[in-house]
Amino acid sequence: MRFQHSILSVLAAGMISGCLDRIPPKSLTQTRMHVTKRRILQYARAHNQLPPDLASLPPMSGFDTSIVDGWKRSLTYQTNSAGIVTLLSLGRDGVRGGSGEDADIERSFNAYDGLGTWSDESIDWRRSP
Repeated sequence: MRFQHSILSVLAAGMISGCLDRIPPKSLTQTRMHVTKRRILQYARAHNQLPPDLASLPPMSGFDTSIVDGWKRSLTYQTNSAGIVTLLSLGRDGVRGGSGEDADIERSFNAYDGLGTWSDESIDWRRSP
């Protein structure tokens, strides 16, 4: 019985890891950006400041906490004096601009709410002008 259980465990792990290769890179990038946003705000609440870089973020159990995009390049992290945080992936080609799979994926959010406290992790991305 233990042998059967071990085989099933190995097969299930292989199927799960195989599924990660099938997630489109753009979707994987967007998901990782969403989790990264949550982790940035968790850090901000714990330390009362934005993280200096993405490598400083706390782990988040049960989530894909990778800080690389679906094309295996690091996400770019920027903040400004107004408390707007921007995450950027340069798409498949790794250069600014482009269309389709080569298009940049850029998402920004307000680190602070209207009262000057840290935003909730579920805050929506800002709309582009």
